Amino acid sequence: MEIRLPGLRARRSKRAASAGVALAGLLPLLAACGGSPSADAGGKGPAADSGPAAQRKDAKLAALLPQKVRDSGELVVAEGDDYPPLVSLGSDNKTLIGMEPELMTAVGQVLGVKVKFSKASFDSIIGGVQSRRYDLAIQAMLDKPERQQHVTFVDYFKTSSAILVQQKNAESIGSLGDLCGRTAAVENGTAQVDDVDAQAKKCKAAGKPAAKPLVFPDSVGCFQALSTGRADAFVGGTPTVAYQAEQSHGQMKQVGKPYRFLPYGILVNKQDKKLVEAVQQALQKVMDNGTYGKILKRWDVESGALDRATVNGGATA
Repeated sequence: MEIRLPGLRARRSKRAASAGVALAGLLPLLAACGGSPSADAGGKGPAADSGPAAQRKDAKLAALLPQKVRDSGELVVAEGDDYPPLVSLGSDNKTLIGMEPELMTAVGQVLGVKVKFSKASFDSIIGGVQSRRYDLAIQAMLDKPERQQHVTFVDYFKTSSAILVQQKNAESIGSLGDLCGRTAAVENGTAQVDDVDAQAKKCKAAGKPAAKPLVFPDSVGCFQALSTGRADAFVGGTPTVAYQAEQSHGQMKQVGKPYRFLPYGILVNKQDKKLVEAVQQALQKVMDNGTYGKILKRWDVESGALDRATVNGGATA
């Protein structure tokens, strides 16, 4: 399904009210609290009425794009729609909003092409980029060494993993080690699936009941399982864990310390070296001219800012 991106000058009131609409209907515990996202309720919505100015095309960088991209005038980019504040659906249930689509649109403007977002599941995007179904992908994917064997990453954000629980479990769960005998919701294909599996082995080795991963195809299922009590915890990326904690009005809490600090990266086919160069340099221009910082500030995720658009900058944590 193709997703349309609006102009960046949408008013804050509309964006703020819709930033979590894709999740609100599926989270009884959150919805009962009247928790629609806003910049005032935790800062996880746009922090300004208008978005950053359009970027000027760089002809030299545009010349690095594959011929088919130059001919079509568009980059096909795989993206999710359920990971606020990085990305979610707007009030029309079609339009992408969030830090990632705004940043990717700015990169496309530098390259002189339209960014055409295509909805994809998290666990399908590496294969989709390898097969060239997508020119690029951006979907809160950690730049890990084992993934670098399959795709090249242009890093755009530094992040970590964290644990979200219902408030009633906040005293008894504070780390992965506290998940023995408990169920943890995780999104399919993510590093957190491996984390819970590894913890299950540690639990067994210590003579304790194993941690039980409850795997969902998207984060919406994870949050729903947590809100209804089907899962004792959700293990995911820190930005969305923090976002959901703030939007729950005290019903949920991020616990323990974030762990495994790695960058998120834009996925590029390993063979498309000129495309890697084009994306990396375009992203660096967006960083250098201040647009990058403005976008992160609008979505209150400045803590994840990088100084440089590195390539394959992830390392073993």
